[in-house]
Amino acid sequence: MKKLVFSAAIIFSLGLAGCGEAEKPIPKNETIEHPKPSGEQKIEYPIPKENGTEQSGTENQENESDQNQQPTDVDTSFFKFAKSVEVIDNRATSNNLLVWIDYSADSEPGMSTLNTLNQAFDFLQQADVINTGTVTLAIRVDDVKVAQFNTKPSNIDFKNGEVGMADLVVNGSDIEYLNEGVKAFGQVMELWD
Repeated sequence: MKKLVFSAAIIFSLGLAGCGEAEKPIPKNETIEHPKPSGEQKIEYPIPKENGTEQSGTENQENESDQNQQPTDVDTSFFKFAKSVEVIDNRATSNNLLVWIDYSADSEPGMSTLNTLNQAFDFLQQADVINTGTVTLAIRVDDVKVAQFNTKPSNIDFKNGEVGMADLVVNGSDIEYLNEGVKAFGQVMELWD
Protein backbone atom coordinates (compact mmCIF):
# COMPACT_ATOMS: atom_id res chain seq x y z
CA MET A 1 0.00 0.00 0.00
CA LYS A 2 2.85 2.39 0.83
CA LYS A 3 4.40 1.71 -2.58
CA LEU A 4 1.11 2.58 -4.28
CA VAL A 5 0.77 5.87 -2.37
CA PHE A 6 4.45 6.69 -2.96
CA SER A 7 4.11 5.94 -6.71
CA ALA A 8 0.97 8.05 -6.96
CA ALA A 9 2.72 10.95 -5.18
CA ILE A 10 5.67 10.79 -7.59
CA ILE A 11 3.38 10.69 -10.64
CA PHE A 12 1.34 13.59 -9.26
CA SER A 13 4.42 15.71 -8.58
CA LEU A 14 5.80 14.98 -12.06
CA GLY A 15 2.48 16.03 -13.52
CA LEU A 16 2.55 19.30 -11.58
CA ALA A 17 6.12 19.94 -12.63
CA GLY A 18 5.07 19.52 -16.27
CA CYS A 19 2.21 21.99 -15.82
CA GLY A 20 4.53 24.66 -14.49
CA GLU A 21 6.73 24.89 -17.56
CA ALA A 22 6.46 28.08 -19.57
CA GLU A 23 5.43 27.89 -23.18
CA LYS A 24 8.29 27.96 -25.60
CA PRO A 25 8.34 31.12 -27.71
CA ILE A 26 7.78 30.70 -31.42
CA PRO A 27 10.84 31.69 -33.41
CA LYS A 28 10.29 34.85 -35.42
CA ASN A 29 10.97 33.12 -38.72
CA GLU A 30 8.21 30.54 -38.19
CA THR A 31 4.55 31.24 -38.78
CA ILE A 32 1.61 29.80 -36.92
CA GLU A 33 -0.76 27.92 -39.16
CA HIS A 34 -4.33 27.63 -38.00
CA PRO A 35 -6.17 24.62 -39.34
CA LYS A 36 -8.77 25.52 -41.92
CA PRO A 37 -12.24 24.17 -41.27
CA SER A 38 -12.97 21.19 -43.44
CA GLY A 39 -16.15 20.82 -45.41
CA GLU A 40 -17.10 24.47 -45.15
CA GLN A 41 -19.33 25.66 -47.92
CA LYS A 42 -20.93 28.89 -48.74
CA ILE A 43 -24.49 28.71 -47.48
CA GLU A 44 -27.19 30.60 -49.27
CA TYR A 45 -30.50 31.03 -47.56
CA PRO A 46 -33.72 31.56 -49.49
CA ILE A 47 -34.99 35.11 -49.25
CA PRO A 48 -38.66 35.82 -49.91
CA LYS A 49 -39.47 38.02 -52.88
CA GLU A 50 -42.11 40.68 -52.66
CA ASN A 51 -44.67 38.50 -54.46
CA GLY A 52 -44.29 35.68 -51.88
CA THR A 53 -42.13 33.23 -53.84
CA GLU A 54 -38.61 32.40 -52.74
CA GLN A 55 -35.33 32.93 -54.51
CA SER A 56 -31.78 32.11 -53.51
CA GLY A 57 -29.54 34.70 -51.89
CA THR A 58 -27.36 34.90 -55.01
CA GLU A 59 -30.33 35.65 -57.26
CA ASN A 60 -31.61 38.20 -54.77
CA GLN A 61 -28.25 39.99 -54.66
CA GLU A 62 -28.10 40.12 -58.46
CA ASN A 63 -31.61 41.57 -58.62
CA GLU A 64 -30.85 44.11 -55.89
CA SER A 65 -27.76 45.33 -57.67
CA ASP A 66 -29.84 46.02 -60.76
CA GLN A 67 -32.81 47.57 -58.99
CA ASN A 68 -32.62 49.55 -55.80
CA GLN A 69 -29.14 49.65 -54.34
CA GLN A 70 -28.50 53.06 -52.94
CA PRO A 71 -25.08 54.61 -52.56
CA THR A 72 -24.35 54.94 -48.88
CA ASP A 73 -22.26 57.27 -46.73
CA VAL A 74 -22.00 54.76 -43.88
CA ASP A 75 -18.55 54.85 -42.25
CA THR A 76 -17.00 51.36 -42.19
CA SER A 77 -13.65 52.38 -40.70
CA PHE A 78 -14.74 50.90 -37.35
CA PHE A 79 -13.92 47.41 -38.63
CA LYS A 80 -10.16 47.84 -38.27
CA PHE A 81 -9.14 44.19 -38.56
CA ALA A 82 -11.24 43.43 -41.65
CA LYS A 83 -9.68 42.99 -45.07
CA SER A 84 -12.70 44.69 -46.65
CA VAL A 85 -16.20 45.85 -45.75
CA GLU A 86 -19.11 46.16 -48.18
CA VAL A 87 -22.38 47.83 -47.28
CA ILE A 88 -25.53 47.15 -49.27
CA ASP A 89 -28.16 49.74 -48.46
CA ASN A 90 -31.67 48.31 -48.62
CA ARG A 91 -33.21 50.90 -46.31
CA ALA A 92 -35.50 52.30 -49.00
CA THR A 93 -37.27 48.95 -49.49
CA SER A 94 -36.75 46.89 -46.32
CA ASN A 95 -35.15 49.26 -43.76
CA ASN A 96 -32.06 47.01 -43.70
CA LEU A 97 -28.33 47.49 -44.12
CA LEU A 98 -26.40 44.39 -45.17
CA VAL A 99 -22.77 44.63 -44.07
CA TRP A 100 -20.31 42.04 -45.40
CA ILE A 101 -17.18 42.01 -43.26
CA ASP A 102 -14.38 40.04 -44.93
CA TYR A 103 -11.26 38.74 -43.21
CA SER A 104 -8.15 37.23 -44.78
CA ALA A 105 -7.51 33.49 -45.02
CA ASP A 106 -5.12 33.48 -42.06
CA SER A 107 -7.75 34.95 -39.71
CA GLU A 108 -9.29 32.77 -37.00
CA PRO A 109 -13.11 32.70 -37.49
CA GLY A 110 -14.01 32.91 -33.78
CA MET A 111 -11.70 35.83 -33.10
CA SER A 112 -12.83 37.58 -36.30
CA THR A 113 -16.44 37.27 -35.13
CA LEU A 114 -15.59 38.65 -31.68
CA ASN A 115 -13.69 41.57 -33.25
CA THR A 116 -16.65 42.30 -35.52
CA LEU A 117 -19.12 42.29 -32.61
CA ASN A 118 -16.93 44.61 -30.53
CA GLN A 119 -16.39 47.03 -33.42
CA ALA A 120 -20.05 46.85 -34.49
CA PHE A 121 -20.94 48.43 -31.14
CA ASP A 122 -19.51 51.77 -32.35
CA PHE A 123 -20.53 51.21 -35.99
CA LEU A 124 -24.21 50.84 -34.98
CA GLN A 125 -24.20 54.17 -33.09
CA GLN A 126 -23.60 56.26 -36.23
CA ALA A 127 -26.33 58.79 -36.90
CA ASP A 128 -26.85 57.25 -40.34
CA VAL A 129 -27.21 53.71 -38.91
CA ILE A 130 -28.83 53.90 -35.47
CA ASN A 131 -32.36 54.43 -36.82
CA THR A 132 -32.14 51.53 -39.28
CA GLY A 133 -34.61 48.72 -38.58
CA THR A 134 -32.09 45.89 -38.91
CA VAL A 135 -28.40 45.73 -39.69
CA THR A 136 -27.25 42.36 -40.99
CA LEU A 137 -23.64 41.66 -40.03
CA ALA A 138 -22.33 38.87 -42.27
CA ILE A 139 -18.79 37.74 -41.47
CA ARG A 140 -16.63 35.89 -43.98
CA VAL A 141 -13.16 34.42 -43.58
CA ASP A 142 -11.43 33.52 -46.85
CA ASP A 143 -14.74 34.06 -48.72
CA VAL A 144 -16.61 31.54 -46.52
CA LYS A 145 -19.41 32.84 -44.30
CA VAL A 146 -18.67 31.94 -40.67
CA ALA A 147 -21.34 34.00 -38.85
CA GLN A 148 -24.34 36.22 -39.46
CA PHE A 149 -26.30 38.41 -37.05
CA ASN A 150 -29.47 40.43 -37.67
CA THR A 151 -29.02 43.34 -35.29
CA LYS A 152 -31.66 45.84 -34.27
CA PRO A 153 -29.88 48.99 -33.08
CA SER A 154 -33.03 50.01 -31.17
CA ASN A 155 -32.63 46.86 -29.01
CA ILE A 156 -29.11 47.75 -27.85
CA ASP A 157 -28.54 49.68 -24.62
CA PHE A 158 -25.49 51.66 -25.76
CA LYS A 159 -25.19 53.34 -22.34
CA ASN A 160 -24.81 50.08 -20.40
CA GLY A 161 -21.25 50.07 -19.06
CA GLU A 162 -21.64 46.86 -17.06
CA VAL A 163 -21.82 44.46 -20.01
CA GLY A 164 -19.20 43.98 -22.73
CA MET A 165 -19.73 45.55 -26.14
CA ALA A 166 -19.89 42.20 -27.93
CA ASP A 167 -22.47 40.95 -25.41
CA LEU A 168 -24.63 44.02 -25.95
CA VAL A 169 -24.57 43.55 -29.74
CA VAL A 170 -25.39 39.83 -29.41
CA ASN A 171 -28.23 40.62 -26.97
CA GLY A 172 -29.71 43.05 -29.52
CA SER A 173 -29.41 40.53 -32.37
CA ASP A 174 -30.93 37.40 -33.78
CA ILE A 175 -28.18 34.92 -34.51
CA GLU A 176 -28.85 33.75 -38.07
CA TYR A 177 -25.83 31.52 -38.62
CA LEU A 178 -22.70 30.32 -36.82
CA ASN A 179 -20.32 27.71 -38.18
CA GLU A 180 -19.23 25.03 -35.70
CA GLY A 181 -15.90 26.69 -34.86
CA VAL A 182 -17.48 30.09 -34.17
CA LYS A 183 -20.29 28.46 -32.20
CA ALA A 184 -17.77 26.65 -29.94
CA PHE A 185 -15.63 29.80 -29.59
CA GLY A 186 -18.67 31.85 -28.54
CA GLN A 187 -19.71 29.23 -25.98
CA VAL A 188 -16.25 29.35 -24.39
CA MET A 189 -16.40 33.16 -24.37
CA GLU A 190 -19.98 32.92 -22.97
CA LEU A 191 -21.44 35.01 -25.80
CA TRP A 192 -24.19 32.46 -26.47
CA ASP A 193 -25.26 29.02 -25.24
